[in-house]
Amino acid sequence: MSRRFPVIIRIGLGLLLIATAGLKLYGIGVSATAQVGWFAQPWVQLAAAEWELVLGLWLLSGSFPKVSWLAAVSTFLTFAGVSAYLGFNGVASCGCLGAVQASPWWAFAVDAMALAMLAVSRPRGERVSSGANLGSVKWIGGVAVLLIVATVAASAVYGSPEAALARLRGQSLIAVDLDVGSGKPGDELEGAAIIRNVTDHPIRLVGGSSDCSCTVLRDLPVTIEPYGSVSVRIHLTVPENRSVWISRSVMLRTDDPLQSVVKFRIGCRVE
Repeated sequence: MSRRFPVIIRIGLGLLLIATAGLKLYGIGVSATAQVGWFAQPWVQLAAAEWELVLGLWLLSGSFPKVSWLAAVSTFLTFAGVSAYLGFNGVASCGCLGAVQASPWWAFAVDAMALAMLAVSRPRGERVSSGANLGSVKWIGGVAVLLIVATVAASAVYGSPEAALARLRGQSLIAVDLDVGSGKPGDELEGAAIIRNVTDHPIRLVGGSSDCSCTVLRDLPVTIEPYGSVSVRIHLTVPENRSVWISRSVMLRTDDPLQSVVKFRIGCRVE
């Protein structure tokens, strides 16, 4: 095997991880993921994105190649397991690319391919100077510390990391996907979606729209005070579905010129 081949794989996987981290960070708070439940929670997506960014930089640096190889294998094994779980449960999108819809099975295929490439590029006796190793670890560690500090600071200033990211994207409102539990086809389920205003001016929710099995109840119109939040009740009729998980989109119209619509998804587990 050419000595360049493992290097190309390492760099390619590093760039892949950094790209997916960026897509996750952009998608947090956008509620574009089609699944609901633990894997869709913003803090899970944020933690995964930050780890992907750190690991991607680590792979690009080439420091401690055997340790970084083990970290990459563990990461892609975990991602493959999550993707397979979501795929077997009928989830439409894995959420691994943030606001970009991606089938869990496509994600599983990418993870499996990454594992195959890692298997044939296992580092064997690579020699990297200890000074270069330590230098790379220091700046990668600095990035990790910076991410942690930024996350804590964003939570303190805006109330949550996803609110800070929303402000950076120029958004005014954020909503997190709503899980209303489980039910049998035909059951009537109800949940309360929390809509947050991350601006310094009041915003009015003036109406809502959804598909045929999901309706917004009589909580609108309502005004959200600056940096405040409101609860909007959503009604879901569990449809006949072969998938274990189902989700439906909800759009709430606003009077804010910067964000006329706030979107999120409501879903449940079909028994």
